[in-house]
Amino acid sequence: MMTIQQSQFIWTRQVPCLNQPTGGTSFRPPAYLVLFPKGGIMYPENDEQYENRIITKVNGMGITTDDGWSFTVQEDSPIKPKEGMMARFYGQGIGHTVRGLFLDGVQVYYRIEIEDKEYRAKEMYGADVTEWLKRWDAGETVWSIEMGGLGPGYEQCIQITIAEILRFMLGKNYDVTMADKDECKIIGDEIEKMGHSNPVIDKLGLSGAQWGAAMNLACQFYRKGPCVVMSDEQVKDRHIQVSRRFP
Repeated sequence: MMTIQQSQFIWTRQVPCLNQPTGGTSFRPPAYLVLFPKGGIMYPENDEQYENRIITKVNGMGITTDDGWSFTVQEDSPIKPKEGMMARFYGQGIGHTVRGLFLDGVQVYYRIEIEDKEYRAKEMYGADVTEWLKRWDAGETVWSIEMGGLGPGYEQCIQITIAEILRFMLGKNYDVTMADKDECKIIGDEIEKMGHSNPVIDKLGLSGAQWGAAMNLACQFYRKGPCVVMSDEQVKDRHIQVSRRFP
């Protein structure tokens, strides 16, 4: 690996030559890649966490590389994969997510580690409560926190109530970040009134403990967002996956 500073170039990176025979044809990437200030190949600077591989097989947007591993290139990629291309994968390697992909020097996508962590959290937990509720309503599995601990039926009632409270809060568009103590009480009273009139919640026959648990987590989700709540170390052992389509 070598970096050269010249006035004409940003920097030059030495790339290991890979040679993988496939059907009698040898693919060899360029011995080096020169990065220009404008145009040309532009790889992220100061990110050495990558591996270069040669594409040996393509099936639609699915690729197989010379080490035998397969990967699916996203449909909106600016470049279509072809046999013989050099694929550069950014990440920690096997068992970890691929946070960046370049095909023959063209960026498909790229995220630094902290951006990738945030991206994965949003993909897993939902970017906000609107997305969380949308997944719930669609019958998808969503991540939540175990609040009851007294069996699946007891817990499901709490999770259903959380969804209904969030639906009400989103409909009201409450700005809880700016609410003072008195305003929070008014909001709480309105939510509780809704709970008594909501047909979905009413048929659950909730106990006071179940209502309180649902109210607690719903307000946390609404105020902080699913990603922040689920990332709290204090609840890391209480993560559960739930769905409105309870057996």
